[in-house]
Amino acid sequence: MKKSLIALAVAGAMTAPIMAQADATLYGSLRTKVQLMDGQELNVTDNSTRIGVKGSSELFSGAKAFAHFEQAASTTTGGFTGGRLAYVGAEGDFGKVQIGRMWTAHTVWTGFTTDIVDNSTSGATVYDTLQHRLSNMIAYYSPDMGGMKLAASVLGANDNNGEDLDAFSLSAQYKMGGLVLAASIIDTQGAGAGTGTNSALSAAYTMDAFYIGARFRAAETLGSGKEDAFEVAGTYSMGNTTLLANFATDDNDADDSMSLEVQQKLGKKARVFAAVLDNAGTTGVEAGYRVDF
Repeated sequence: MKKSLIALAVAGAMTAPIMAQADATLYGSLRTKVQLMDGQELNVTDNSTRIGVKGSSELFSGAKAFAHFEQAASTTTGGFTGGRLAYVGAEGDFGKVQIGRMWTAHTVWTGFTTDIVDNSTSGATVYDTLQHRLSNMIAYYSPDMGGMKLAASVLGANDNNGEDLDAFSLSAQYKMGGLVLAASIIDTQGAGAGTGTNSALSAAYTMDAFYIGARFRAAETLGSGKEDAFEVAGTYSMGNTTLLANFATDDNDADDSMSLEVQQKLGKKARVFAAVLDNAGTTGVEAGYRVDF
């Protein structure tokens, strides 16, 4: 036992300088929750656990190279459940270029505006039939231009469907004080059934302990036709306690969702939450625990 501990200590001492030189960071967020929904049995389940590594290094030109790899994991199975992120890139005065599997600017700049609660109603109009993380993508983010940023991305063809590109996205974001406005369009017509064109507008405002965000989405998907959706979410913080609420609706009233949630920080990287919710006509309560590292 002592020999094993000594070996681990030596390995850690040898690895630490290498990690420091590479400027790499191992991180994770383990999340679990308990659900009690109307007409269902008590359920203990994972709540979007993930583990990843990211790092950066300086380039000769003065720009910075970076890499990001993240896997979905499960506190239910104790294993990895799929890839989330895997991309490399470079950033400098020219802006930022990324290649690989990543969040689209469409989701980052408009979707995350209302995707803020820990319960299962989060991002109700974000994670629709159009993919919010795409593989084989090349993305460009412009530098800040007086509060304005632009982003463009393309998805290279990889499925012999005869299309040169499987998807593209154009996005814009403007910040002024506590106000953030964004607009985006993503087209995945070449990526297969269940995809299509999705346009979104979002607005968010932060003032002291108060935040509110709203998002409007207009989608036209293959096999489903046109659908409009609207979501609003807000928070109010009081020390280590945060109150949250959200509401989402679309053309199908049966899909409407809403929730009231309270989050309580237990430390810098741990928190619990409790929520009452109505998710597409099913009411219930959820409570969860999250530890980051």
